[in-house]
Order: sequence, then structure tokens, then C-alpha cells
Amino acid sequence: MKRISVLLIGLALSSSAFAVKMGYVNSQELFSKYSQTKIIQENLNKEKSRLENELKQKEISLQKMQVELQGKGAAATEQEKKSFQAKVDEFQKLVRDSQTKLNKEEMTRLQEVERLINTAVQNVAKTDKYDYVLEQGAVKYGGENITEKVLQVMEKTKKIK
Repeated sequence: MKRISVLLIGLALSSSAFAVKMGYVNSQELFSKYSQTKIIQENLNKEKSRLENELKQKEISLQKMQVELQGKGAAATEQEKKSFQAKVDEFQKLVRDSQTKLNKEEMTRLQEVERLINTAVQNVAKTDKYDYVLEQGAVKYGGENITEKVLQVMEKTKKIK
């Protein structure tokens, strides 16, 4: 009987030795609450507005040229028509390039925040000795919400430019 109780105590102790400490984070909450995210969004919006204004001015200029060209009617030379078409093509390329540039900039900034989130999660996990840290939606029951701890680490770090 003593052997069985010693064996049961040994099993109980060994199972607690294998206990897993699990945390979870809400990445969307981290992203939205992080102070630098707002600054990044404001900077992107300013750049978008600047590009929109620049494109609007060029578009107005092209519209004026089109009105002038249409005003000439049949008197418009082939050279003037080709010149106008070249400017239209140039404008369309500028629009595409501007959109691409803005999208790349946004993607770069979002990736910087994502890297910072990952680094902060790793720091909290190591400091507080978590075996696993999952996304909040992946956890149905159990674990500890460490979102606020991670956000505090992110705010202290602030490595985003």
C-alpha cells in the first residue's frame, strides 16, 4: 500500500512539474492602443493628402490643356495632340507610382509595428516565463491575458520612426 501511495504522490508531483504556463495577446488591441500607431497613421494621411493635392493640380492643368485643344478643333496640330497624350500618359503613370509608393510606405510602417509587437511579446514571455503565447482568438479557455503587459513594453521601447 505504501508503494502505491508513494507512486501516486510521485505522479502528482511530476505532472505539476510539467505544467505549462500559457498567455495570450490581442494583437488588434495592441496595434490600436499603441501610441505610435496613431502617429504613423497621421503621417500616412498627411502624405496621402499631399499626393492627392499634387495630383489634383496636375489633373486641373491637363483639363485646361484638353479644353484648349478641343477649342482649336480641327486646327490642332498632330504634334499638340501627341504632346497632350504624352502628358496624360505621364499623369497616369504618376498616379500609379504614387499609389504604389504610398502602399509600400504603409506596409513598411505596419511591419515595423508588427515586429515591435513580436519583440515585446517575446520579452514578456521570457521575463514572466511563459511557455506559450497565443493570439487571443486561438484560446477558448485558460491562459492569462498579457496584452497590457506587452503594450507597456512596447510603449517603453518606442523604436518606430
